[in-house]
This record gives sequence, structure tokens and C-alpha cells, in this order.
Amino acid sequence: MRKKSHISLARYIVANTEDEGLKKHWLSFYIGSVLPDCKPSFIYKRHEITGTFPKLRKDIDALIHGKENRFPKRKRMYYMNLGEITHYVADYFTFPHNKIYPGGFKEHCAYEEHLKHELRAFLKTEAPKALNECGHRQFASQEALFDYIQKMHDKYLSSKIDTAKDIENIVLVNKQVVDGIDDLFLKNHMQHRVA
Repeated sequence: MRKKSHISLARYIVANTEDEGLKKHWLSFYIGSVLPDCKPSFIYKRHEITGTFPKLRKDIDALIHGKENRFPKRKRMYYMNLGEITHYVADYFTFPHNKIYPGGFKEHCAYEEHLKHELRAFLKTEAPKALNECGHRQFASQEALFDYIQKMHDKYLSSKIDTAKDIENIVLVNKQVVDGIDDLFLKNHMQHRVA
């Protein structure tokens, strides 16, 4: 996806979250959502599920449990890292970021340009609310969250893919992932405080 598309998605997530910390640190979240496209690794490391999913799993684990026996604090860096996660998840459901994409770089850019306009138009309608009407999923563990991402991606690849399908999955899965990480963090925080 284009950087502007990632910002549009981030804006939608912030506007529709119950996480007050995310609302407070929205700018960090926005920056994180475009950061992977600003790093030098962008040139040689494709944002495909086959290449970045292990890193994504590690990053989600760090947001839920922290690093090196230190419990994570939900401040600017936390939300910037959460934005990076949404970037990769969105790219997993963008057709040119999958091995089955038949086009070259020129077609990739044209597809993402079209997707940018379609995503903006979609987010201005009531359709995103209808997508999330079922409420957010309750994930029993982070493994359940990882399984959800993988299953949704497998389902995505087995369906007819177009920009409308991309948008539906990008919005739905990212919202579920952000809400799921929030729930798992809070659950872990409660266990951490009791221990």
C-alpha cells in the first residue's frame, strides 16, 4: 500500500478505538504505520507474509509481554511499534505484496494508486462499521491472534482478489489485530500486577 493509504487506515483505526492511549499517541501510531516504507530495508525486504511474519510475531510478543523481562509501557514507542504492525498486516492483504501477483513493478504501483483512492472512498462510507458489526474477536492467546492472521490470509488467497477484497481484509483484519493486541496486553498486565 502507499504511505497515504497507511495513514488513511491509521486514521480510521484511531477514530474507532476504545484505547485511550492510542487516541493520545495518534501521531506516533501514524508515523509507525508508514515507517517500514521509509527504512532502507524497504528496497530489499519485501513486505510479504512469507518474509516478515516471523518478525511480526516477535514484535507483537514484545508489545504484549515486553522485552528482556521489562513490562512494556504504553507510550509513544509502543504505539509507533503498533503502527508498524498494522503496516505489515495491511501489506499482507494487498495483492501485489503476495507471491501469486503476476505483474511487475509498474503494475504494482498502478494497483496501489487505485487502491489508495478506493480505500479513502470506502472509509468515508458506513461500510467499515458494517464490517466490524460482529464486534471484535476475543483472542485467548497471542497464538490465537497469529492463527487468525494466517487463516484470514489463506482465505484471502483462495478467493477472487481485487481492490475491494483487499480493502475489506485490510480494514477488518487490522482492526481485529489492534483490538486483539490491546486485549492481550490488558490481560497480561492484570496477570503481571497480581503476580
